[in-house]
Amino acid sequence: MTHRSAASDVRALGPSTPLRAGLTGTGLMGYWHAANIKAAGGRLVAVADPDTESARRLAGRYRNVAVFSDDQQMLVECDLDVLHVCTPLPSHREIAEHAIEAGVDLLIEKPLVPTAADTEQLLARAVKRNLLVCPVHQFAFQTGVRKAREQLARIGRIVQIRGVFHSAGGAGSPVERLDSIVADILPHPLSIMQIFVTGGVPCEEWVTARAAPGEFFAICETPGMTLSVLVSMSARPTECSFRIVGTEGTIHLDLFHGFSFVVPGAVSKGRKIVHPFDLAGRRLSAAALNLARRTLRRETAYPGLRELIGLFYDAVRSRSDAPVSHEDTLCVARARDQLIRCAGLRANQQEQLGS
Repeated sequence: MTHRSAASDVRALGPSTPLRAGLTGTGLMGYWHAANIKAAGGRLVAVADPDTESARRLAGRYRNVAVFSDDQQMLVECDLDVLHVCTPLPSHREIAEHAIEAGVDLLIEKPLVPTAADTEQLLARAVKRNLLVCPVHQFAFQTGVRKAREQLARIGRIVQIRGVFHSAGGAGSPVERLDSIVADILPHPLSIMQIFVTGGVPCEEWVTARAAPGEFFAICETPGMTLSVLVSMSARPTECSFRIVGTEGTIHLDLFHGFSFVVPGAVSKGRKIVHPFDLAGRRLSAAALNLARRTLRRETAYPGLRELIGLFYDAVRSRSDAPVSHEDTLCVARARDQLIRCAGLRANQQEQLGS
């Protein structure tokens, strides 16, 4: 495989130069990555997938996009600035190693690689080559999450953070696959908690419960604060939400749609009576404003993804830090490992984690 110098290529990139982007994995997430590349300041030049028909269909939506059946051939024949990895988790590490060898910066769908040990090794390899590796924790870059951070002072001291994920991602999957899907979802709630928990999300204090395959609950007590995550493959309607509960109010986060709103915590008989109407009104107002904003931006799905890709491309041009730091990436990976161990999720990964 040919090698190129990351440092020398970056010096040739101006602030408005479209980055040459490759993409491997042309399924659902590959489709949405491709749709956001131009808006984020890139140009899709190549796609790779063993399913060449799928690759051709995606490439056909854009101009002058080369199609390959594997990532290695793409990396050899195309001079890429960045590679988007949207393939199944077991392939991530090998593809990432190919890209690092070729001197290409990486944006990788979550989970980055199967274990925290793999994560640490991959990040270390990238550092040696002066390359960026970033997991796709797009929820953390939503407008609603940014606004929630700005509103923290309004809710006083945080006492609870609760995440609820009712997913349809397991529909039609064999029962034995459901726990694997849960394990792949876990970086989402953990990456949000990483933002709001001082010192980062804990790794060791979790207690877990599993009522059935695809049903997962975890709770963690830290000084003055309780964290909890509920992931269900069967609960309906679908939901992807967080509540950040403070001593003076609560922030509601709708991660499916990318908005948040604050409910004040004043206590009185009158407030108790009007609360359901106040809550509904605040939700309706926030949802309507969010819909208008996303319509203007033509953002039809996966809020936060465009922002993350744009920030990653800015970091590639400037050789600054990736939008998700190595510290945050490792903290999320270690907490995920611990939750998998505690809950006994995904037997093949249990072996990798040494349990």
